[in-house]
Amino acid sequence: MKVAIIGTGVMGRGWITQFAMFGHEVHCHDSNKKILDGVKPFVAKLASKAVKKFALEDPELPDRALAAIHTYEDRGAFVDAAKGCDVFLEVVFEDMNLKCNLLREIVPQLPENVYFWSNTSSLDIDVMAEASGRPARSIITHGMNPVPFMAGVEVVPGTKTSPETVGFARDVLLEMKKLPFLAPNIPGFWVNRLLVPQMLDAMRFLETGQITVEDGDVGLRTSLGHPQGTFKLADFISVPTMLRVALEMFQNTNDPRMYPPAILARMVKNGDHGTMTGKGFYDWSDPRNPKPRDFGAYVVKSADDLLDMLK
Repeated sequence: MKVAIIGTGVMGRGWITQFAMFGHEVHCHDSNKKILDGVKPFVAKLASKAVKKFALEDPELPDRALAAIHTYEDRGAFVDAAKGCDVFLEVVFEDMNLKCNLLREIVPQLPENVYFWSNTSSLDIDVMAEASGRPARSIITHGMNPVPFMAGVEVVPGTKTSPETVGFARDVLLEMKKLPFLAPNIPGFWVNRLLVPQMLDAMRFLETGQITVEDGDVGLRTSLGHPQGTFKLADFISVPTMLRVALEMFQNTNDPRMYPPAILARMVKNGDHGTMTGKGFYDWSDPRNPKPRDFGAYVVKSADDLLDMLK
């Protein structure tokens, strides 16, 4: 199978690795050259980790995965390559206008048999499906991070998604050893509808000085079985993505628990984006031993503290 992927950030790279590891030909594009240039080194590293994690007796797998990947700086060249693909997968920022503009520009140029998949974690598939011009062949396949290591994939059909499209997506995902599950087309779907409010509540506790990053994550790991805790997870998701997802979910639900706490906006403004910048809720200077950061300077104790945020 051939797959075209637009967006090569953390989640895009995860999907690129996933498809390439299973022998699918991958064509990918990003408007940010620096991010695009980092695709192959990232895939090589992630595929090597997968070989070790799953005890695969296939030392040549990373090399085969790299050989299956084609990157394009020029969008026109990427679109030409996508015309010969079976799936067009969108993995750009959680911004509905951005996604829809890209879909209106690119998807109508592709043959009618090409499926449109989106990795969005919270946005309405019906809106994107209409923008793509092929609602019957449009579906959300929301993978978890890191994609090659997390089996679950939310499959969210739209109102007009055909049963054949759902079946095709399910079969492809199963062939790649994923565990697809159907989720409702509501803001946040199933996973984030439950997860995001919990994560935002944890950040509010941090912002008011009632918990520390270290104690918060230790508590969740040791008491609720979380593999890494809320704050470390946020760093992997990326703080800007958390901010965008929370705001989109709030605007679509008017649920006050979805409204992003000020700490998220302050961290984005200060460049504390998580693993992608080396600093978020943790200091990632040593990726193998990240250190929880002291957020005392972020604690809001008075109106003056709130006003200081505006400076």
